[in-house]
Amino acid sequence: MKFDKNKLHNSILKYTFLIAIVWLSGCKSTLMVEDTPEISIPSSYKNAVTDSSESFAKKHWELFFEDEQLKTLINQALQNNQEVLRTLERIKIANASFLSAKLGKLPEINAFAETSVEKYGDYTMNDVGNNDTNLSESVPADKKMPDPYTDFIIGAKFNWELDVWGKFANKKKAAQAKWLASQEMANSVKTWLISEVANLYYEIISLDEEIKVLEQNIENQQLAFELTKDLKGAGKENQLAVDQFEALLLNTQSLLIEKKREIYLAEMSMSKLLGVFPENSIQRVTLEEVSLEPEVLKIGVPADLLQLRPDVRMAESNLIASKANVKVARSAFFPSITLFGMAGFNAFELSKLFLNPESTAYRLGAGLTAPIFNRRQLKSAMETARSSQRIAYLDYQETVLKSYLEVISTLNSYKTLNEQIALKEKEVSVQRRSIDNSNTMFSVGYATYLEVINSQGRVLNAELDYITLKREQLQSIVDLYKSLGGGWM
Repeated sequence: MKFDKNKLHNSILKYTFLIAIVWLSGCKSTLMVEDTPEISIPSSYKNAVTDSSESFAKKHWELFFEDEQLKTLINQALQNNQEVLRTLERIKIANASFLSAKLGKLPEINAFAETSVEKYGDYTMNDVGNNDTNLSESVPADKKMPDPYTDFIIGAKFNWELDVWGKFANKKKAAQAKWLASQEMANSVKTWLISEVANLYYEIISLDEEIKVLEQNIENQQLAFELTKDLKGAGKENQLAVDQFEALLLNTQSLLIEKKREIYLAEMSMSKLLGVFPENSIQRVTLEEVSLEPEVLKIGVPADLLQLRPDVRMAESNLIASKANVKVARSAFFPSITLFGMAGFNAFELSKLFLNPESTAYRLGAGLTAPIFNRRQLKSAMETARSSQRIAYLDYQETVLKSYLEVISTLNSYKTLNEQIALKEKEVSVQRRSIDNSNTMFSVGYATYLEVINSQGRVLNAELDYITLKREQLQSIVDLYKSLGGGWM
């Protein structure tokens, strides 16, 4: 029976093609890339009037904050804060990864130069072949093989994997999305830092005001204490009244020391945010000089959060990167096609390497590699990529929800604080009037010492409560500015 090589060759090609078709069709159901559903966000904020034309988030922080002392502190923090500097270094890492992925599908070309010397054994194919070649009369003298055999080669070689399945394109897309996410991470960290500096700044200013109020109340309580001692000396009051006034005075003095400790710790916290050692006292204005109360709250519409909040944009970029990584994992199932080759000069004598054009050498080829026994590992990598995509989507969904809730919660805090402050201002006015009346009536015997003590305690609490509400109001505006995006467009 005659052996037909062409028939065998065609059969091998046919069955190989059929196996490849079955193999790829079996992958089809497991390699589909899942689409993530669109997130539905409300068209307006709950219990708020929205305006799509303008928003706090579109205003840069330098325009939002008018206090020059605060601006100086924020700029110092942005330059020196270690968390911001670490984030900027992470951006450099992401940028390097993006550039690497961007160049990933280009041919790899390397120059090389090699030399070697080898002595073949007498009873080897190479030695016998070389000797037989040297004995041939058709081989000129300059082409006879040296013994030991020397080899010189210089040139360039390349290797290029064709991006048939989009593996490198998706790697580039994932790296670009990660780079964009790192940029948004930097904006998010800066927004956090600006709000932290501003909130701490207003806390320090409020503590200044509380200390001023305590010192003023200590003066008033000291006068009442001295007056009570005089009345006791005149036989109009007893020691119990003197002790009660002294106890109130001591309590207020203790509270003053506590506030001074708090302001010291707050200044140390500010130094940490600024990234500097504490040297001089932090320059600031008084609470009365602070102006950060907009007449109209311009918060935009909820859809603005998707474009204006850095953490939302970062979550979206991470989602895009995860989807691209799924496609990269999918492409690992398909055969990779590689082109390779070299070109240069090769000779067994250095003098013949460049001078003789016959030493020119080249090699061109192509290869195809397909996974067979490691498909389980590839499926595991595919499932991992898919799970990462689902996690990225859930992170994105959670970030959008959190952003919306932050805005309406902060907005509600601002509005209710305004109502409380209006009432507290009236209360402070009434309490101050009551202490003047009680002191006058006490001095002429128409009021008891308990009434004076109660009025002094109530006015102190009312004034401290008012300062606390003012601080919370200022901080709520900062928090609202932060929750709307921080002005990074």
